[in-house]
Amino acid sequence: MPWTCAVCGNEHDGLSTVFGPLEPDPWAATSPEQRAAGEINRDMCVLPLDGTTYYFVRGELQIPVLDFVEDTFVWAVWTSLSGPSMKLTVEHWEDPGRASLAPMFGWLSNWLLPYDPPTTNLPLNVVTREPGVVPPFEVQDGVDHPLLHEQRNGITAHRIAELNQLLLGTEPSHSA
Repeated sequence: MPWTCAVCGNEHDGLSTVFGPLEPDPWAATSPEQRAAGEINRDMCVLPLDGTTYYFVRGELQIPVLDFVEDTFVWAVWTSLSGPSMKLTVEHWEDPGRASLAPMFGWLSNWLLPYDPPTTNLPLNVVTREPGVVPPFEVQDGVDHPLLHEQRNGITAHRIAELNQLLLGTEPSHSA
């Protein structure tokens, strides 16, 4: 069965290899009045709450696919950044040399439902790439979590089919 992409709005056939929320969970959990004091676009989010400002960037948790035409499965997710890290990100947003910035620390700011325990607040490394390219996120070593294991060891096409079934509620139009 075809499925409709939440980002482009188009229908696609086969297995989706990209999933993720359009906003960080803290943004989604706030009231419209609280959101009115903040700002969000497809790449960044600023959320002032109770005298503290929270910063988020969108990126990709890339997972190798071991036995499928697509070589990467992607969780498009949000991570928090500290104020100084966000300032550095913004200062270098259009800088062609920003890919040489050192990785930054962030906390995964989305709960990806297929995982138990929850993924919220997993520690991440945020790797900056050239302008226009979404940064990859890497779950930090030392975390005992299925998402880290999948990111390090890869997943199969069967796992992608399971995720499609769980998240889209549909069977793919061809077998994996």
